Amino acid sequence: MPGKGPATIGDASRDGRCGVTETDSRGIVVGMTSTASSVIPDPAAERIAELKAALDPRSPDSFASYGAEAEAAVAQACTALARDDGARISQAARACLDQATSAASALNPGALTPRRGLAGLFDSRGRRLKRVREAFAGVDRQLAEAGGQLKSQAGALKARAVELDPAHDGVRQPIIDLGAWIEAGRQRLVDASPEAPEGETPPRDQLSARLEGLAASRMSALAHLPLARVLQNADAVAAERLDAAASAIEAWRADWRKGLGIEGKRSRKVQPEPSQLAGLTEQLTRSLGRAGQALNDGASRRSQAAGRLAALNRNLAPPSSGQ
Repeated sequence: MPGKGPATIGDASRDGRCGVTETDSRGIVVGMTSTASSVIPDPAAERIAELKAALDPRSPDSFASYGAEAEAAVAQACTALARDDGARISQAARACLDQATSAASALNPGALTPRRGLAGLFDSRGRRLKRVREAFAGVDRQLAEAGGQLKSQAGALKARAVELDPAHDGVRQPIIDLGAWIEAGRQRLVDASPEAPEGETPPRDQLSARLEGLAASRMSALAHLPLARVLQNADAVAAERLDAAASAIEAWRADWRKGLGIEGKRSRKVQPEPSQLAGLTEQLTRSLGRAGQALNDGASRRSQAAGRLAALNRNLAPPSSGQ
């Protein structure tokens, strides 16, 4: 009797492990090597028995489409996990952060300092303050818009992270169902004839090959689960940093208005401190920089995960009907 590895297709299907298929000396699938801990419940014994009874080992013409419906369901369920809307949102947020940083940095509080030489003789404190206030008004409008956009983008990333939970859970049942088809086929494998006319493939080999394809689809689906969490975590961290950046912008706008005396009762008497205003801008650019770095880090992790998901999706059968 041909030798085989320690874990059969049925074993891997029952305990939810995923790995690589093992074959005996004739190339017939006999097992899978585990590469991940169990995360999927066992398929119901009744369902396995039902599928086994429906599989006629004397009808090899049906083996090619065996489990196609379950395989298509797995592929369809994985589609929602592979969609990476977070990348588009993060790119827009990155551009918004850059624009906000440029706008705030362009505002020069040093313009409040009296100029030296003859130019200073005709440059009163009131005129300098008026020019800086006018410049601030334009920047204030830009940053108000940027803060609103960042909040909106943070909300979109949070919504995307929340949407991944049901999508993640929605993959589990199709994987369980596909495991039942694999186990039922494994149990029927011994009943399929190992013999065939010269030049034809024995029914047992045909069924074994089909089970190997189903096992590969199941392993691809299992691998979607942790990769989807990578996308979800990247979205959650980015959303948190964008919220913090929006709050920093609001604080900067309020502090600059206060520093310039725009909202005070004696706005003409105020004497802004340029170094203090410059420090406020430095604090803002640091906050925006942290948010940008979080987006960059998330983009790197997201790109790697999305690339692996795309490769896994190529291993999944396209949605189709039939058994």
